[in-house]
Amino acid sequence: MRAAGIAAAATVRSASRRFPSAAGYALRCLATGLGALVASALLLAVLALCLVGVGLLLLPRALQLLCRYADFHRRLVGRRLGSEVRTPHRDDLSRSRPSPLRDPAVRADLLRDLRWLLAHGTAGTALCAAGLTLCSHAVNWLTAPLWWRLLPGERDAIILLNVDSWPVAAAAAVGGVGYAALAVAVLPLLADLHARASRRLLAARSRESLAQRVHRLTASRSAALDAHAAELRRIERDLHDGAQADLVAVSLRLGMIRRALAHRPDHVAELVDSTQLVAEQALESLRALVRGIHPPVLADRGLTEAVRSLAAHCPVPTRTDLDEAAGPPPRAPAAAEAAAYFVIAEALTNVARHSGAATALVRLRITADAIAVRIEDDGRGGAAEGAGSGLPGLRRRVAAFDGTTDLSSPPGGPTVLEVDIPCAS
Repeated sequence: MRAAGIAAAATVRSASRRFPSAAGYALRCLATGLGALVASALLLAVLALCLVGVGLLLLPRALQLLCRYADFHRRLVGRRLGSEVRTPHRDDLSRSRPSPLRDPAVRADLLRDLRWLLAHGTAGTALCAAGLTLCSHAVNWLTAPLWWRLLPGERDAIILLNVDSWPVAAAAAVGGVGYAALAVAVLPLLADLHARASRRLLAARSRESLAQRVHRLTASRSAALDAHAAELRRIERDLHDGAQADLVAVSLRLGMIRRALAHRPDHVAELVDSTQLVAEQALESLRALVRGIHPPVLADRGLTEAVRSLAAHCPVPTRTDLDEAAGPPPRAPAAAEAAAYFVIAEALTNVARHSGAATALVRLRITADAIAVRIEDDGRGGAAEGAGSGLPGLRRRVAAFDGTTDLSSPPGGPTVLEVDIPCAS
């Protein structure tokens, strides 16, 4: 019962944090959706004028404006979802090449933008209008006593309710509370639905050429080698500053014990105790170093148990979904398991340090071909690469396996990190 109450309170807090940004997104999208309707009509007029030749002079400029309008919405959607909406071929048209439409990739981008323009102007506008109408009804009902008192002649048109007494006005205000709660819960969902649908329409589905793939793999392998060299330097530094310094201290203290045996035997016990303490510190330093290279729990108990251990030690209450209904999952290669382990460890560290989340979830799927990881939290969102977040290093670690990393962290949350690490040889 208590856990359910905590989860409900966390849901309410998350919805309240997300509502302002969702309302702003819906307002902007309603404005751009109405603009898309106007732009669609103008574009159709330009295409009609092409039949008589005049439109051929206007068409390049109209297509450039279409691209800019779509790019503006890509940035808007990217800020909402916390991830970039990519347009790899956009520069080919914006540089005003002599015949950019001869490029199939440019034509595909233009067709994608046209489909988005029509969908955004119709279904997108209707979706945003529905969400904002719900908000306006909540305001109307909440302020029913005020409108009934100040504008008695207009009360039916404004409050959408026949208010003719204080009890009815009070009942309308109470109903407005329910309307407001519904708006706070629904509008962020509608905004996310609109943003994801827009990303699906606007995102470029580029097909990598062999040269591009070789270049990307070369870059990822170079980054992996750099990360490996940095890891070796870290190990060397940790050994020098940790275990090696402690072992030198043990050696010095053993010399002091030898001299004390001859001249001050009453101090020997104290020196032995302090030497034992320093030796234990050196041992713990070596154990921590070994855990940082390859956690023993991975070799002993596998990735699923290691993930349970990470979730149990995370300061934020963390649930796990490990897909063990059909029995224990197969063991992946040790290197892939280690990469997935450190990805989850880094992600949970970020959740605990930066998200302000009340709960988190780790979902793990292991197959013969890949390890799929999804980490989500109900925190404040707005996660970005850099600023000590560890995300660039995480991407490099995954890229070394030719894997993919997808981060979605809109302001107000939730933050979702999805990682796919191939296992096949």
